[in-house]
Amino acid sequence: MFSNSTKYAIRAIVYIMENQHERKDTVVKMAEELKIPQPYLSKVLQQLAKSGIISSAKGRGGGFYLTKENMQRPLMDVVVCIEGYNVFNKCILGLEKCSDENPCILHPHFKAFKASIEHSVSEQSVADLFNIATDD
Repeated sequence: MFSNSTKYAIRAIVYIMENQHERKDTVVKMAEELKIPQPYLSKVLQQLAKSGIISSAKGRGGGFYLTKENMQRPLMDVVVCIEGYNVFNKCILGLEKCSDENPCILHPHFKAFKASIEHSVSEQSVADLFNIATDD
């Protein structure tokens, strides 16, 4: 349902949370560790920083990090930052004319699923990603 960009954004945020006590994370280090192409990850992180979902510092010792304010942002902000506001209204099959009035074959089955996902990402904060990632 989500693009690779959104998945990469979430993985990068989890990585920053797991490593931020050591240092600010650079794109080069994160891309290497997460096995994500560095130019691609750089673009995603810049979008997140521009939207205030993560923070960044330039220069020597700079990189990406999370503040308490960043951590309180709803996970929905990450999804909307990368995917746009229309992500939960798109057809699961990618058809342009799919709607309640003109449904594709999967529309009735995925409508409730999409609503459930939308509710979940609205209720969860960025900080909750860390709790999920560290549960054993």
